[in-house]
Amino acid sequence: MSAETSWHAFYQSDLQSLYALVALPAAFLVIALARPVRSADPQARFVFLWSIAFALETILDPIATGPLSRALAGGAKTAVMLGFVLLGDWRVWLLVFALCYRPERRARAFAHSAALTCVVPIFAYLTDLRLRTVWPELPGQVLWLVYEASFFALALTLRGPLLRRLASAARDAERELARSLLGFAACYYALWACADLLILAGIDAGWALRIVPNQLYYALTVPFVYLRAFGWRRAGSLGRAY
Repeated sequence: MSAETSWHAFYQSDLQSLYALVALPAAFLVIALARPVRSADPQARFVFLWSIAFALETILDPIATGPLSRALAGGAKTAVMLGFVLLGDWRVWLLVFALCYRPERRARAFAHSAALTCVVPIFAYLTDLRLRTVWPELPGQVLWLVYEASFFALALTLRGPLLRRLASAARDAERELARSLLGFAACYYALWACADLLILAGIDAGWALRIVPNQLYYALTVPFVYLRAFGWRRAGSLGRAY
């Protein structure tokens, strides 16, 4: 491919980085609000409200970090981008802890998920800093590669026996939804890491691969949780449980 038709150029375009990312969440939001989940169970209500809140956040993210951020200075642009990265991670940890804990421990779920959200960025930053003391010329993509690999490892660790202990008071449907979300998040982070390895190797197709986890992260995470929990006809795992 020429520079004008490279995967990198397409990846940077508004078609990929904006419109393709907001179309499905916007459609999901309209459908979900048109037929809200009405349940006496606080866990089911929380999952529904989580879906609405983070569908809105998913739509706002590529707008704020794309067209709106172009008018910002470097430091402000980085702050906006980092803020949405943390929000995207927090939505996973928040729902996992909310499903694992009983509703009366909701405040603890918010606190624990917020604390866990800080683990990966701090570890990635310190690791990247350490690597640069040995190899100062490392490309900036290395920081994201460490971040992606760290989140992948943490999600898989939490998805194993640790989740069973954490969710000892949870019902089977809640535990399985938490496991499904952790597996889904681990999948898009693994794909991002593979794509960045290709990019670091100078392979333009790495940008094409990166489009796949972008869709999983932005367009499909919230609909996946909703369908897994309720189904369009309330036949999902939480729909059956409640």
